[in-house]
Order: sequence, then C-alpha cells, then structure tokens
Amino acid sequence: KTRKAIYAAFLQLLNQKNFETITVQEIIDLADVGRSTFYSHYESKELLLDELCRYLFHHLFEREKNISTEAYLAHIFSHFKKNQDHVTSLLFSKNDYFLRQLHKELEHHVYPMLADELKEAHTNLPTSYLQHLVVSNFIETLTWWLKKGQDFTYQEVVQFYLDLLIPKN
Repeated sequence: KTRKAIYAAFLQLLNQKNFETITVQEIIDLADVGRSTFYSHYESKELLLDELCRYLFHHLFEREKNISTEAYLAHIFSHFKKNQDHVTSLLFSKNDYFLRQLHKELEHHVYPMLADELKEAHTNLPTSYLQHLVVSNFIETLTWWLKKGQDFTYQEVVQFYLDLLIPKN
C-alpha cells in the first residue's frame, strides 16, 4: 500500500515536472508517508525511476509469438500513447537514465526484428550504424508523434518509420 502511494505520487509529479527537479520531499508529501518510510522502500528517487522503467519496459516489450513486425511496433507505439502520462515527461525531458534503458530495450527487441531486411537494403552500411539508426530513429519518431503527429494513427507512424528505414523498391 505504501509502495503504491509512493509510486502514484512519483508518477503524478513526473506529469507535472522534470525528473531532475522532483525532490524526495515532494514525493513523500504527496504520498503522505514519512522520509524513513520512503527510504525503507527506495534508497533514492533514482531507484524509484529504475523500478518505473523496469515495470514499463517489461510490459512494453513483451512479445507474443507469431506477431508481425508491424503489429509489434504498433503495440509499442500504442503503449506509449496509452501510458503517455507515465512516459512522456521522461521522454520529452530527455532523462538520461530513461533514454539509456529505452535504447537497451530497443537494441535488444526491435533491432533484431529489422536487422536482416536492413542489412539487405543497406549492404554498404556497418551493422553498428544500422543498429544506432533503428534505435535513434525510433525514439525521434515516437517523440515527434507524441508532440506533433497526433493526427496520425500509430499504424501510420509505424509505416513512416519502416518506410524510412527499409525503402520499398
């Protein structure tokens, strides 16, 4: 119950301000718990952020068997849209920890799905560059969509992303 209150307070504050400006005092005031109670659950606000990232990414990158690349990417985009309040402030504030964790997840889950087609379409480009392109382009596409591309569905945005990476001949 206490952990849920701390977590909920943290999420509420993330919706209002950047992670860097949130203080433990604000979290405990909003959660209505004492400082020692907070620290008995979390050593720091950074570890609270770590737990949030692990929770979000665990659900986000779970993949059903036999799902197409397009459907999987659409799932990820739609998840970000649905959980915009949890994630957007971290994404938009370019929170370093959040972005590093997101990079790792994208490298591990998304790049392998596109790797063969990318290598075939771009034979002259090094693998490390292609991996960087997939990850950074995904994050930039997602950021653009959440900020300015609201008129487009997540399926359309996935198609923009894929068309840019792997042009159809």
